[in-house]
Order: sequence, then C-alpha cells, then structure tokens
Amino acid sequence: MPKALVVFGSESGTAEKAIKELAAQWKAAGAWTVVDVIDGNAAAKQGLETLATSHDAIIIATSSFRQGDAPYNYDDFLGALYRATFKAESPFQGCQHAVLGFGDSHFDTYMNCPRLTDSLLEKCGSRRMVKRAEIDVREKERGVKDMATWAAAVDAALKNLPDPSSKPACIWDENTSTYDKSLEYDDDEEEVAVQSGSSLYFYGSVVAAAAALYYLLFA
Repeated sequence: MPKALVVFGSESGTAEKAIKELAAQWKAAGAWTVVDVIDGNAAAKQGLETLATSHDAIIIATSSFRQGDAPYNYDDFLGALYRATFKAESPFQGCQHAVLGFGDSHFDTYMNCPRLTDSLLEKCGSRRMVKRAEIDVREKERGVKDMATWAAAVDAALKNLPDPSSKPACIWDENTSTYDKSLEYDDDEEEVAVQSGSSLYFYGSVVAAAAALYYLLFA
C-alpha cells in the first residue's frame, strides 16, 4: 500500500485546515496510507533524502506570504529544495508529488510558493503525479470544486501509482510564472554580502580615522 506524507505551509491557517480535512477523508477511505500531516519546517528537519526513502509520495498544500515568499512554517522546506538544486542533487528520486496552492489573486505573487515548490520538487527528482491545483480565495465556489477534483485525482493516482520513472502527469508551467527566490537561500551569496558589508565597514572606518587625524593635526 503506498505511503504518503502530507506537508503544509500556512500563514492564516487556510491551507493547513483544508489539507487536514482532505487527509482525514483519505485516511477514512483507507486505500493508501497517510503517514502524517506536518508543516514544512518539520518536514525539512527530517531531511529530503529521508522523506523520499520513507514515503512513496509527498502531498503539499501551501500558500505564499508577502512578495511570494514561503509561509513562516514552510520556509525551511522551500530552502532545502533550493539548496538541493544549487548542488544539482536529486534527493527525491524515486518519489512522487502533488501540490495544492492557496492564495488571493489580488496579488501578483499569490501562487508563487506553490509554483516554486512544484517546479523544485521536479528538479529534485520527484515525479508529478497530478496536475497542481490553484485555489483562489476570491472564487469560493470554484475553489471548493477545484479542490475536490484535485483531491480525487490524488486519491486515484495513489490507488494505482505509476512507476516514479514514468512520464509526469503533466508539465510544470502551463503558462504560469514565478518570482525567483533563490538568492534568499543561497549561502554563498549571503557570505559574499557579509564580506562586502565588512569591507565597506572597514573602508569607512579607515576614512573616518584619517579625517579625524587630519582635523587634529591641521585644524
């Protein structure tokens, strides 16, 4: 029986509440195993390789925060995905995934984190087992319908899970766009920024000291 881990990222609680309700329904049906429902930070602590080897599928539900950033309880997971791609690693090789996004279409970045997650999981070796669903809080009736359709697709996929090396259920982009957040997780870039800041501070200190000496000698 396939085993799936459910992971969420949520600021207001909408994504968390919705995916926990779906997980309860999947558990009740009993066609496959929902191992646990945890937030992204808790998932990241386990390590991406551990997640992949311990589960057949990873089911994600997340929103975006501020300018398309990861929710506070999901940031570590998105960061781990980015860092794996920086190293050209494939920690999710042999695993499959499905992503459910939540947001408000009033903001241009409202689906950024779900889209990035879907893309990065694929780059990390995971197979997309169902098409990503994007739930707009401004369209409640459609959102309820789309979420039910997505949940049924996830259930059907896990009941008859294809080989993880087979072709993805669909392509990632389908005319969508993302706002790259890689620099926020690139440790090398952060180190360069710190070093540059230190250099500027040192240079500024030297200039200030020279000016003070000039004042004492010639003023």
